[in-house]
Amino acid sequence: MSKSPHALRALFCVSILSVITACGGSSSTDETVDSSTSVDTGTAVDTGSDSDSSTTTCDSPMTELSSAYLEFVAAPNVTIVLSEDGCTVSLESAGKPDHTSSYWDSGNASGLYVEPEDETLFNQQRSPGDIEDYINDYDLTVPVSPELAATSSATPLGAIGIALSGAPIFNDSEGTGDVSLGVIQGFDRNGAHTGPQTYHYHLEPQAISYDDDSLVGIMADGFFIFGRRCYSTVGYPTDLDESNGHTSITLYTGGSEEDAEYHYHVSTEQYLNGDYYLIFPGNFQGTPSDIN
Repeated sequence: MSKSPHALRALFCVSILSVITACGGSSSTDETVDSSTSVDTGTAVDTGSDSDSSTTTCDSPMTELSSAYLEFVAAPNVTIVLSEDGCTVSLESAGKPDHTSSYWDSGNASGLYVEPEDETLFNQQRSPGDIEDYINDYDLTVPVSPELAATSSATPLGAIGIALSGAPIFNDSEGTGDVSLGVIQGFDRNGAHTGPQTYHYHLEPQAISYDDDSLVGIMADGFFIFGRRCYSTVGYPTDLDESNGHTSITLYTGGSEEDAEYHYHVSTEQYLNGDYYLIFPGNFQGTPSDIN
């Protein structure tokens, strides 16, 4: 089965790192990068931790980033750092995607502008502002081993996750209503638009994942979110909970049952009777951190 460019980049990184570190096996911590080095594409993220690095504050601290995080390392618009105590991972993004969109300035200084598929309709419903207009700094710190919470929690308006592209993930609401109410006509090819003061996804971002098992991003509770298909079965998962999550192996874990990890999937339910799929219409099943 073919992989997205993101998955191929990650696998390339893993193969290089395997040679360097002489790692063997296929567990989620086997293909790694050295946590003593800031692994980023820009300025290192300050984790804000004042803890003594000689004292661990979690049961299973990481000494190196797991292979799933290598996808973010390879992403040009995301900075990622493992804390000194090995208990948290910090991600930072300016919120600008690394792919084409009709929400880039039409002057095309970015080189990423494309005309909308239905220019007449889009220009009538287009959200205000271009991607270049906004200066953002999305910071998210999550535990290296997130756990399911005793009760789920509703997602807020605004950023609820960070996609591999560097743009934030939003839920299925826009202001006080459903995103189908007057704004979906202004979405670009990736189910995204601008406002308030940022470019963000509501629907399956086709530049990252389209009807496949690719890694889409990470949610505020620390669990990864994948495309509509399941890596373990190739098909659509049939055991999803109310948040489109389940526990199974992924491309970034080992292949045995004990390697299975909880993660989310893009909704497999068609939205508005069209080829639209909400990224995350459910609740957080873990304990969310703030995305500042």
